[in-house]
Amino acid sequence: MKLRTDSEAYLEQQEIFTGEMITRIADHLEAAGIKGEQLKELTGKLAFEVACMIDDVSGIEFEGVEANPYLTFLSKENEIIHLGGNSTTHEMVYGILNAMFQKNT
Repeated sequence: MKLRTDSEAYLEQQEIFTGEMITRIADHLEAAGIKGEQLKELTGKLAFEVACMIDDVSGIEFEGVEANPYLTFLSKENEIIHLGGNSTTHEMVYGILNAMFQKNT
């Protein structure tokens, strides 16, 4: 596999990934009986927390060993697409969340 920097393709994939993460979190919370504004708030908090971990902007450590994730995507051509630095899913969470919940109201 070849590693390729492609910000346009990467950002598109990252937005899809972030939106799907938010949707799945909301679906699980809704199935547990959470509704309305509380659903939006908890979905946002959980998605932001997970996104910060994925983006390596919140420390991840266990018994003195750090974990530093680096998000990449696989293209149709079997290339690994990266941004050239850390992902920015946490910066997308609330914009996508607001758009999703605006559609549902």
